[in-house]
Amino acid sequence: MIATLAILLVSGVARSQEVESRDGLLDPLPIRDQFLLNNGFFFFEPQTPRTLAPGESILTFHATDANTFAKSGWVSRSLEGQDARADALAELAEQRYAIAPELFLIDGETHRSELAYRRGFGDHLEIGISVPVQRIGGGWSDRLIESVHHTLEIGNAERESLRQNSETVFLRTGAMEYTRNRSAGWALGDVSMSAKLELTPFEERGTALALAGAVEFPTGNAKTLDGSGSFDGGLQLIAAHDVHGARIHASLGLLWLGPDAPLGTKRQFVVTDTVGVSHMLTARTAGTVQLTVSECPFRQIGIAEFGRRAYQLSVGARHAIGRSTVLYGAFIENLFNYDNSADAGFAWGISRRF
Repeated sequence: MIATLAILLVSGVARSQEVESRDGLLDPLPIRDQFLLNNGFFFFEPQTPRTLAPGESILTFHATDANTFAKSGWVSRSLEGQDARADALAELAEQRYAIAPELFLIDGETHRSELAYRRGFGDHLEIGISVPVQRIGGGWSDRLIESVHHTLEIGNAERESLRQNSETVFLRTGAMEYTRNRSAGWALGDVSMSAKLELTPFEERGTALALAGAVEFPTGNAKTLDGSGSFDGGLQLIAAHDVHGARIHASLGLLWLGPDAPLGTKRQFVVTDTVGVSHMLTARTAGTVQLTVSECPFRQIGIAEFGRRAYQLSVGARHAIGRSTVLYGAFIENLFNYDNSADAGFAWGISRRF
C-alpha cells in the first residue's frame, strides 16, 4: 500500500508546472516530535508560511522511523554495569524497582506513514487534511545505533543491558501504570484537518507570515498509543525570510491537548517552536538544518525527566524531480536531554503539485 501511494505521487497524471525553488525546495522539513510516548498526541509539522494559489493542490506522502530508548534515573542506576542482555519486563519485575513510585522505561521504535493533501483557496487561505498510519514495535535499528555510539565513543546509556530490537513501554506514577511489550500492528492514527492564512498585510520584502491552526480527531486507539483518545489541536505563527539564496524559517506554536486516560495526562497547553535554515545547494537541490524545542506532555505527572524541554535536530535535503515533484530525506537526532525524546530517526517524503 505504501509503495503504491509513493508511485502514484511520482507518476500520476497532473497538470505540469515548474517547481518554485524558493517555495518548494527551501521549505522546512515536515518532521514532528518523534518521542515514542508522544506518538498519539498532536504536534505541528514545520511548514512554509506561503499558501498555495487558488485551485492549486499538493499531495504529500512521508514516512518516519524513530528509535526511542528512555528511562528514569533509578532504572539507569540499576542497569549500570550489567553485562548480560535481559528481558526488560523481567528486569522491571525485580524487587529493587518496587521502591520507586515513579518509574519509566520506553524502549521501541515508531513507524509512521502519512498521506496529506492541501489546497489553496482565495484570499491567501489554504486547507489541508492528514491521515497517518503507524506501527510501534521493537524495530530494527538498535544494532546500528549501538555501533554508531561505539564508533563515536559516546557510550550507550545502558542500551547493552537489554535485548536489542524489543519493545517495552512501562510508565508508573502514583496514580497509574501502563505496560505494553507487543506490537498491535499497523493502525490508523488521529486524522487532522488544518487551515493556514497568509498575513500578507504584515509582510515586507523577502518576508512571509502566516497564522495556522489545526484540529485532530480521536480516530486512533489511545490504548495502543496510536491516538490520544480526545480532540487535540493548536495554533501557530509561522515566519520565513529569504536572504542570499537561503531561507530562515521559524514558528511558534501553542498546542491544546485533551486528556489521555491510558497514560494519565490531563487537559493541557504545550508550547513548541522550530527555527531553521535552508540553502540552495544546486539548481534543483536544497539542504536544511532545523531545531525543534517542545515542552513534554508528561511534565505534569511528577517525573523529573519529563519536566525538561525536548530538543530535536533535523538535517536533510530536498531535490526536485521533473517539473512538479519534490523528494526529501532527513536524519533526526535528539540533543541535550535524552530521556524525553527519540534517540534517532530517519524521515523521507515525496510531494507533487497539481
